[in-house]
Amino acid sequence: MKRYKTLEEAQIELIELLEERGEFRGTLEELAQELSVRPENVKPLLQLLKSSGDIVYEKVDEELIVRPATMMPVIPPVLTKEQEREIEEKVKEGYKVVACSTMGGVQSRELRSMLGKRIIVYFRNGSKVEAKLKGFDRFCLRLKNYMGNILAYKHAISTIVYKP
Repeated sequence: MKRYKTLEEAQIELIELLEERGEFRGTLEELAQELSVRPENVKPLLQLLKSSGDIVYEKVDEELIVRPATMMPVIPPVLTKEQEREIEEKVKEGYKVVACSTMGGVQSRELRSMLGKRIIVYFRNGSKVEAKLKGFDRFCLRLKNYMGNILAYKHAISTIVYKP
């Protein structure tokens, strides 16, 4: 019996496929076969990745065209000197840095790998929050710490640091 991939595995594989090739052109069935998912799961997969801002797709006749979403011009991250020193310290301790304002499509894959983990979010105004990443979408992060639930908008974030 053939093993089909989970939705999360298929998301990561599709993003990697697009990073490698630039785009996918073919039928829904060909994409399903390439990702090892059932054909009926391809449309929900595409809609999920489109809503998170990772991809754009269109159907022309019978051909499906899937591309990575283009990056919008963004303001570069701004860190205070104190934050730069603290981040350098964290990297030496084994933490990994994710700069949201510069990562584009890679951002969602990194954020998925951080779900449920403790992260440190540095904001453009100089403040920071340590919390668990509970969820995210195209515009914000859902965090939880000892103070409760926090909704952090990505445009206000300069850098995210976490320990893999």
